[in-house]
Amino acid sequence: MCYRVACKKCGNYGWGGCGEHLKTLYASIDKGKHCMCRSWPGVVIPSSDNASSSTTETTTATTTATTTS
Repeated sequence: MCYRVACKKCGNYGWGGCGEHLKTLYASIDKGKHCMCRSWPGVVIPSSDNASSSTTETTTATTTATTTS
């Protein structure tokens, strides 16, 4: 079973346990309170609006450059 733990590095909430219940545990923690010092395997971490937009622009530019070459 997975359980919430307080991170000693950042003070936010991370996880301990088996790793099989991380989606449920991640959803139970308030936005902005997740520890990112350790990965959350199997959990899709929402990105900020700015990061999404620049990723989209980079992907489009790479695709265009690859297509025209």
